[in-house]
Amino acid sequence: MKKTTLLVAVKCSVILYFAACTGINKYTTAVSATPHLTNGSWKVNLFIESQSDKTTALKDYTLVFEPGGKVIATKGNEKITGNWAEDDISKKLSISLKTNDAALARLSDNWTVSNISKNDLSFQNAKDPTGGWLQITSL
Repeated sequence: MKKTTLLVAVKCSVILYFAACTGINKYTTAVSATPHLTNGSWKVNLFIESQSDKTTALKDYTLVFEPGGKVIATKGNEKITGNWAEDDISKKLSISLKTNDAALARLSDNWTVSNISKNDLSFQNAKDPTGGWLQITSL
């Protein structure tokens, strides 16, 4: 009787262990934009702010997200740097650019990751999810 109870307890423990690991893995690795962001250069394909299309103001910028958390926006010979970070558990991307360019400064915000593919990443503005969108496309 004791062996049967012990065997059932061990089986239940193993099942719970693997279920817990699988659940954590689902939330920490499946939604990360970082491996895509840090792979090459990006252009702004769509930028909507307060339900108004502002894409043309950013069309000449190229964005590079470095693995160490640095973001570089390049337009011609001008390079603007800042920082970025992703919280892949809460699906949030934070961008902070140091610039006087009003159009580029609008990218400095907290974004919710909404779609990840090999060539495109889409984000919703965390403060304005119905009127703020950012989509970037790899070059």
